[in-house]
Amino acid sequence: MSAWGQWIRTFVTVEPVIFLYMTSTFIMTPTFQQLVITKVCYELFRDTDICRSPERYKDSEELIEDRSSFLLLLFTCVTSLVSIPPALLLGSWSDRSSRKAVMLLPCLTSLVSGGVFIALSLLEDASVYWLLATAVVTGLSGGYVSLFLSSFSFLADATAGLGSNRTLRMAVAESMVFVGGAVGFLLGGLLIQEFGVTSAFMAYSSCHVLSVLYILLWLRNPERSAPPTLSGDDGEGLPPVAGDAEAEPSANLMCLSDVKRSFHSVFRRRPGQQRLKLHLLIVCTFINNMVAVGEQAISLLYLMYKPREFTTEMYGVFKSTQMLLLGLTLLVIFPLLMRVVGVMTLGKVSVLFRTAGFVLMAFSTNTWMVFLVSLVSAPAGITQAVVRSLSSNVVDPDEQGAMFSFSASVETTCYMFAAVLFNGLYPLTLPTFPGMPFIAMAGFTLIVFILMQWISEMPATQARLIIQD
Repeated sequence: MSAWGQWIRTFVTVEPVIFLYMTSTFIMTPTFQQLVITKVCYELFRDTDICRSPERYKDSEELIEDRSSFLLLLFTCVTSLVSIPPALLLGSWSDRSSRKAVMLLPCLTSLVSGGVFIALSLLEDASVYWLLATAVVTGLSGGYVSLFLSSFSFLADATAGLGSNRTLRMAVAESMVFVGGAVGFLLGGLLIQEFGVTSAFMAYSSCHVLSVLYILLWLRNPERSAPPTLSGDDGEGLPPVAGDAEAEPSANLMCLSDVKRSFHSVFRRRPGQQRLKLHLLIVCTFINNMVAVGEQAISLLYLMYKPREFTTEMYGVFKSTQMLLLGLTLLVIFPLLMRVVGVMTLGKVSVLFRTAGFVLMAFSTNTWMVFLVSLVSAPAGITQAVVRSLSSNVVDPDEQGAMFSFSASVETTCYMFAAVLFNGLYPLTLPTFPGMPFIAMAGFTLIVFILMQWISEMPATQARLIIQD
């Protein structure tokens, strides 16, 4: 490969993988919700024409929304429960093996799920509960959390010793979530409106085909220096990995060792308040993802309900606008602000903007108010980019995968908590105040602000990354 190609390979690594995966995810999100609503309607009325015209089942709208919300909750819980064990294992395994292999797994299982989605969209009589099979298939690879832990561990390896450049690279990678979301929601909404859900699921599958080809043909595992012997203040190191002992351990023991490494990387004693800082950052990750999952779970149902009455296409335009603004803020505005404002200050301010966006969404009664939410919450993506960067700087180089593995497992559990909380709360408040779940989300983001303020007050001299506040 030419010198120019090698230079590009150095700076363009996991970003396209995240972009393609999140594009597919956000194509699938409204498409999947629309498929569930259609399947529920068909099971109730056994009339395809009625279910293709929402205005014809207005009298049963609350019943359909209630049952659809329950099925979305069930799907999310199954995905979460199945994903936790793989997420715990794969990060630690990638520390001593291949980041690429872990990155490849969720793309392959999502490709299989895409085939099931296509089949269900074509078979009208197929039960909606077949969708639970896709939850199991996707969960076996750890889902999106496996892709995230491998991608951000890859970046941590590639940016070792680069200081503030790591935060920028993490921000660029984080922005791909939102840029992919913008493309995915816009494309998904248009495909559903013009060609139906089957075409959207075909686009979803195509994204994963491209991801697999990119990982296999372009990515190279970053070179990592020999991992140092880790020891905390208690003198304990991480458990030995396969090949370190004189006798090769059994597969079961290797799995147990990987799980132990993930927990040990998070809970071992560290100098000063670094262990507490890591724990608080993981709590921030949990809350950030819980409200993000909750927002995605109910937003289509909420916006399609009166008085907003969004179409699927309008919902796609709104989410595309929101995601695009989030991505552009991370790509353009965040690097500029870092030159004059401290990283932690930017993280805390972004939390407040996100809180304001949730409150505005709760009281939105028309289209312009909903679109104003996307502008108000544009800086919201900065928070998680800062949290990921700070987390990776707390742990040692050979703990990156183990730490992100534990963090990813926490993210997986937030799926279940968010589904139970927000999908359960939405039907209860639907007759009185449908926006109540968004008020609850705003309350959770204020907790993140308090935790980040606590972290910023910890002595900077004990941190691997000096927080300029």
